[in-house]
Amino acid sequence: MTHAQCCRGLSSASHSTFTKRRTADASLMCLIGLASRELADPSASLPVSAHLLSLEDIGLRFQYCIAAVEDLERERDELIQELALLREPSLEAVQQAHEEVVQAYGQRARAELERDTLREEIRGIRRKLFQVTKESVACQYQLETQQQELAQKTLEHGELETVAAQLTEELSQLRTTFTQQTQEEEQRLRAPQRRRISRELQERRRLSAELQSLTEEQHSTLQDHYESKLLQLLERAERGTEALRQAQEELQSLREELRPLQGEACKLQVQKCSLQEQIHLMKRKRDEEVPLYREQLQELEDRRREIRISVELQKHQNKETEELQKSLAQELAIYKGCLELYGQLFQMVSKK
Repeated sequence: MTHAQCCRGLSSASHSTFTKRRTADASLMCLIGLASRELADPSASLPVSAHLLSLEDIGLRFQYCIAAVEDLERERDELIQELALLREPSLEAVQQAHEEVVQAYGQRARAELERDTLREEIRGIRRKLFQVTKESVACQYQLETQQQELAQKTLEHGELETVAAQLTEELSQLRTTFTQQTQEEEQRLRAPQRRRISRELQERRRLSAELQSLTEEQHSTLQDHYESKLLQLLERAERGTEALRQAQEELQSLREELRPLQGEACKLQVQKCSLQEQIHLMKRKRDEEVPLYREQLQELEDRRREIRISVELQKHQNKETEELQKSLAQELAIYKGCLELYGQLFQMVSKK
């Protein structure tokens, strides 16, 4: 049974009850008037009452009043049952609407909590990614600095090797020149000119001495001039080699340290992409669910409005039912009074 049908049934029952009540009230008022007149002046009205109403008529009217009272009590019970039936769906609808509203707010709270959790995870990943990027940039800068130092040391090592090669070449040239001069002098000594033997020998000795002194002088000069530089260059070359080796070792260690950082950066990038995709999906899902939530809220608001109207109608009907119950109680009291009057009248008639 729907709410409108119940309302119509209750209205029709109330109308029929009021109709019967008017009929019963008319009969009741007539009987009350007669009974009151008889009780007020039984000697004067006895012939009239005996003429108007016989004992059988009084008994019939008495039975009619009892039947009317029973009908009214039965209708009262039916109205009470209908009122209980009307209250149950209204209470169930209100409770269901309240549960749906609570469920909708719970879903919204869970969605907001998931959104806040994802935001915190994204912030943490961004901070971690920023830290890894910072460390990677620092390692890259250190690597570039060491590469520049390595290139500079390699250039210095090349310059040292060039100077050493030049010195070696000059020494070879001096040795070649000395050998050639020695060979020329030997050839001159082997010549057949006897006259020039002593002079050539002297010349050769002089030249040999000069060459020896020149060689020693050049050797000492070169040794004095280039020895310190050569030693410095050799020391610098050794230091450059050692620094190069250390730089290569540091570079290798930095590469080994950078490799897991790059892997972690790749993982963080993948996680970032995944989280961005999840955020995009959640935003799209939220955009899709917002109209649904609004429609549900609108439906709940409409249902709440309808339920409020139904409750107002139910209150009005309850008020009418209470008024009807009060009226029925008054009528029952009147009927009881009539029954007492009929009892007294019946006793008076029986005695007479």
